[in-house]
Amino acid sequence: MSNNDTMNWYKQAQSEKKLILMRGVSGSGKSTLAKELGGEHTYSTDEFFMRDGEYKFDSSLIGKAHQWNKDRVEESMNKGVSPIVVDNTNRQFWEMKKYVEMANQYGYEVEFRQPDWHPDLYKPDGKWNFDFLKGRNVHDVPDEMLKRMINTYQYNPTVEDVLKSKDPWEK
Repeated sequence: MSNNDTMNWYKQAQSEKKLILMRGVSGSGKSTLAKELGGEHTYSTDEFFMRDGEYKFDSSLIGKAHQWNKDRVEESMNKGVSPIVVDNTNRQFWEMKKYVEMANQYGYEVEFRQPDWHPDLYKPDGKWNFDFLKGRNVHDVPDEMLKRMINTYQYNPTVEDVLKSKDPWEK
């Protein structure tokens, strides 16, 4: 195999590895879409809080839960698994930064996905539709929290924007 052939093979192999970062507020259908896209290679921070089939959220463990999920994703990237789907809300660009950095490190193409299963998910301006979404989530997220999620949601991410983003405590 010539050097040129080796480079073409390497580029093709890299383009075949895909990381899909799901994005969406609670109740939008992102977990359903994530499972369709990633099957057994779908990783959600919510899984950390599952105990005997029940979701038992503990806000004091959220940092540990996110690190646990990132570690699982990196382990799969290290094995070359594809596609890998991260099923978190990923509302703000900085929340996706570590995943995008790992994708770059391991040669994964990054794709950002939001659910689009119903025309009323979004208002005409393209923002999430609170009136349609309220009461639809499986974790009993209160309406005020859902409104806050919608109001702080950053739309239309690019890899570059995510990599330039800063954690709120860095600003």
